[in-house]
Amino acid sequence: MKRFLSLFVLLALITSCKDYNSLDIKPVDSGSADFSSYVAVGNSLTAGYQNGALYKSAQQYSFPKLIARQIGISDQFSQPLISDPGIGGRIELTNLDPVETTQNSSQGNPINQSDKPFTNLGIPGAVLVDYLNPQNSGHLKERATDPNNPAFNPFYGIVMEQSELAKSAPNIHDQVAKQNPTFITFWLGNNDVLNFVTSGGEGQQPTSPSNFDQLYQGSVQALASTGASVIVYNIPDVTTIPFVFYLRTELQQQGAIVFNSDTQSYQLVTPQGNFDIYIQTDNGNRVMRQYDFPLLSASSYFAQIQAGQTPPPIDANGDGTPESVIPDQLVLDGPAGGPQGSSELEQAAGTVAQYNNSIQSAANAAGFTLVDINGIFSQIFSDFQSSQGQQGYNANGLTLRPVPGELFSFDGIHPTNRGEAVLANETIKAMNQSFGSNVPMINISKIPEGFPVAAGS
Repeated sequence: MKRFLSLFVLLALITSCKDYNSLDIKPVDSGSADFSSYVAVGNSLTAGYQNGALYKSAQQYSFPKLIARQIGISDQFSQPLISDPGIGGRIELTNLDPVETTQNSSQGNPINQSDKPFTNLGIPGAVLVDYLNPQNSGHLKERATDPNNPAFNPFYGIVMEQSELAKSAPNIHDQVAKQNPTFITFWLGNNDVLNFVTSGGEGQQPTSPSNFDQLYQGSVQALASTGASVIVYNIPDVTTIPFVFYLRTELQQQGAIVFNSDTQSYQLVTPQGNFDIYIQTDNGNRVMRQYDFPLLSASSYFAQIQAGQTPPPIDANGDGTPESVIPDQLVLDGPAGGPQGSSELEQAAGTVAQYNNSIQSAANAAGFTLVDINGIFSQIFSDFQSSQGQQGYNANGLTLRPVPGELFSFDGIHPTNRGEAVLANETIKAMNQSFGSNVPMINISKIPEGFPVAAGS
């Protein structure tokens, strides 16, 4: 698989700066908040998951860990560290020019399990129901403890205490409450829709908005009962993450596909001419339109087409029968004349909007501070689009575009080290505004990109 990064990123890989962890942090005024006992709740985004895996050299730059350092409690903030290359199948660099990556099949191991309970309770794969798991309605016990369960997730056992998982209805909240937190960041809900998106609408259906609303209100009430100051986060628009939009952009930049404004369709560029691209949808095969997104998981599919190993998804004979179609699980299809709201993109976008309404309403009612990740990422993506892919998030003399290798890691979903610093800084802005604190911002240029390099490369 090949990836093309900006010169800025390539230079960042081979240059060094003073280690962020060696910089001095002065005592901070916490304002109306008390930062002495900080617990972070979330999923892979909170855990520091990067490049398709959870591993120590990335975990040290998780946004909660960065926040803990800025508020002066880094030594007390504990995380379930995993030795490199981590758990998950880390994506690593094999070549710089052109940039190429490979997936490392080796697995790391937990290295500090005796430190439980952890204060970073970011659990990759966690969904909203896991926070309270009423009457084990989320089947968390089975998913956490039974390796034969189709939904088994080893990260629950790594992050949570075994005594908690032994309960008939274990939940994350009990792990939070027992630590008597004074400050909590809470970011769950992404995975309630993300699995649907990353599977091209073929995987787990999103949590229903009504159920999500009920679960979120219950979670907020439980968080409020701790007496801690709480910050919550909403869910980004699915089209602003590279896993959804980037492959189409990359193929256009390479000249492999073009958008025909006359026919309002995407076409594959071939020596014989340009031909409409066909995709598979739940409503049958059709031509790829403006709001259809081949997912990053389709990269190898297009690579095989370019290598002549797979028939192209076109109707080369003009008889209405394409040689192949892009499989449904590799594309998030958008509206194209069907019933309003029926496309996968519309379903995902509508679900995210309803989730975010619930988050906003519950946060307002509880007096919690909300970090508008949806608005922040949407603005970054808008700037990226309007500048023909040149702009992104600007800070400390850097421009981080919303693409793999800059704001996002190579998996197209999780931030890089510097992307994590962006999340930390946006949280710090909200903290200082809400609590009257003076927590210093992170100089993002001091954070190393930290791209993993394959052995022998």
